[in-house]
Amino acid sequence: MILFKEFEVGDWWKIDDAVEPFSIDQPVDELTKGISMTAVEDGVVMACGGIVFENETDGTIWCRVSRKCTDKSFSWARTMREAVNLMMDTLGDLKIHTYILDGFCKGDKLARLIGLKKTNETEKYKGMMYYKYTAVI
Repeated sequence: MILFKEFEVGDWWKIDDAVEPFSIDQPVDELTKGISMTAVEDGVVMACGGIVFENETDGTIWCRVSRKCTDKSFSWARTMREAVNLMMDTLGDLKIHTYILDGFCKGDKLARLIGLKKTNETEKYKGMMYYKYTAVI
């Protein structure tokens, strides 16, 4: 059974086999400046994510996911979509965005699943090309 709890900075470090579909450029301790949660299965932190507020109208979506989630990718994708929908339902009008590594197909699929749309905007980060995805909630 998957349980949700409030995100704590320590949850980030409990996922030591992470596959990050969404990039972040904030220090980990700033991820609590918004709305975020952690998914736990059988006492193990499997995923965490949220939306960091940049201002009253814009936010950056982020997540960190264990490779173990790929064993049950359909149910985890559905779980992440439900979690994001819960967060979006509480926020009102907000434009959210994230950046996904060029060629990272699973990240692209997850972004589209939760309602983000790929733009033509790109950004280079640590020598890698990322595409911007956005949505208005």
